[in-house]
Amino acid sequence: MGWGNIYKRRVKVFSLAILIYIDYKVLQHREKWTKNSKRADLWDKAHERNARRVLKLIVKLEGLWVKLGQYLSTRADVLPPAYIRLLKQLQDSLPPRPLKEVCQTITTELGKSMADLFLNFDNTPLATASIAQVHRATLADGKEVVVKVQHEGIKEIILEDLKNAKSIVDWIAWAEPQYDFNPMIDEWCKEAPKELDFNHEAENTRKVSRNLGCKSNCDDNNINRVDVLIPEVITSSEKVLILEYMDGVRLNDSESLQALGVDKQKLVEEITRAYAHQIYVDGFFNGDPHPGNFLVSKAPPHRPVLLDFGLTKKLSFPMKQALAKMFLASAEFIAFWFLLVFTKGYTLLFAGDHVALLSSFAEMGLKLRLDIPEQVMEISSVFFRNSTPANEAHQTMKSFADRRTKNLKVLQEKMKLNEKEVKRFNPVISLYLAESFINNGCTHSLRGIMRPFAESVLQCNVNRGPAFNANWIHDTPVLSDVENKLRKLLIELGNTDKVLGIQELQQEWFTGWVDKGKLKLEDKVANIWPEFGSNGKTKLRVHHVLKSHIWFAQRLGQPYT
Repeated sequence: MGWGNIYKRRVKVFSLAILIYIDYKVLQHREKWTKNSKRADLWDKAHERNARRVLKLIVKLEGLWVKLGQYLSTRADVLPPAYIRLLKQLQDSLPPRPLKEVCQTITTELGKSMADLFLNFDNTPLATASIAQVHRATLADGKEVVVKVQHEGIKEIILEDLKNAKSIVDWIAWAEPQYDFNPMIDEWCKEAPKELDFNHEAENTRKVSRNLGCKSNCDDNNINRVDVLIPEVITSSEKVLILEYMDGVRLNDSESLQALGVDKQKLVEEITRAYAHQIYVDGFFNGDPHPGNFLVSKAPPHRPVLLDFGLTKKLSFPMKQALAKMFLASAEFIAFWFLLVFTKGYTLLFAGDHVALLSSFAEMGLKLRLDIPEQVMEISSVFFRNSTPANEAHQTMKSFADRRTKNLKVLQEKMKLNEKEVKRFNPVISLYLAESFINNGCTHSLRGIMRPFAESVLQCNVNRGPAFNANWIHDTPVLSDVENKLRKLLIELGNTDKVLGIQELQQEWFTGWVDKGKLKLEDKVANIWPEFGSNGKTKLRVHHVLKSHIWFAQRLGQPYT
């Protein structure tokens, strides 16, 4: 790039950041003297002009900023509509690099001439992205492929952009302490450079394809089976990647999808299953899930095609367990729920509360206080909120901000924080990446699809029992006397081979149905809930479940209510 170009690039980025910051700060002061009826219009105009400024600079600079813009364009639940509408243009192809540059990179990297490598090579790229562009081609053996070629000099540009982004985030955190995105940008700085080695992407592609069983005949009866396509890797080098060609349409091409008769709901559900499998089962997932990284196969049954595995994330088994526990606990956090532990001879039932959430957060490195459930509510409301249409984003974020302000006031009182300290209290940002990957626009129905995958992580330790796994109960922080007693009791039962399995059960359903006459105490639970009857539990009746609740409360020395 040269120091002259680096300096110019840096000046442009910081100049725009300062301009936009001043624009919004001036508007905040101006708003105080503006009628309520005109305030929304003021903000809409500010969003529109600043979004145009951002888009213009991103298109001019390209590099990492394009990738950041693509990500932001998918967050209609966070950004104002003007930003979403304009930044969506970045999901389309960027201006292509010269063909001469592309051919030179290919021949240098693969050590052969274009004529030796290809029978045919399309001069016009299929797509041009921030790091590379993709051309369709035919290999010498007649195989149809796509060739991904890295832009010349892009490595230096990306590394420089990361430095600039880090500096801007540091400055924002200093000027507006409540907006400290350092954990997010630190993760980007660590992971983004890996995208610059296409050998790394090739291995990631092979690994995810193996994990999802894309090239094998999977068991159709497997509840966690995933039906997606991933291109086969033909060959790779640091700057060139050749993949199997797959004929498909873009995920956001609504007209083409409709013409093909694609079931969009089923399509979204299958993509959700694929990501749930990657996160909870494999612990290895694509960290860049914007619409440009998906296709839909033209051939029936129109399966999703997963692309671009340059940016991936690996999760340790303890982290997978923590994420699964967080997902399941948060899904039931508002409702009153119980966990039913089936043993040989009797049944245990215990009520769950925010302790499970605190435990999962602690396992992920986020220490929260047991006596302040508002912290858990604050984080849970971000992780598991429903996605929002673009035209409702402003109201949704206003509602979320109001709720956050209210919760922070409670935290300030309980933790005795001054105004400066409470501004810096930002537990949400430290888990920003996990929220992005796990729950980016996740609706209630999609959470139901992800649930079996999350459950499988925790069940794998229970199903085989302590005889096969001495650590079948994960060694998490003990946050209450009840949890401590429960753990000791479960270990005692496990050591004597009395645990058959663990299932979640909402006990109030049974009491409510009994009171209303819809159930009798002598009814078998398996007749109401067929899955309940597994592992020899077909003889358990409703009165057994209700009695076990009283017994378990007494066993733990807790009053029964």
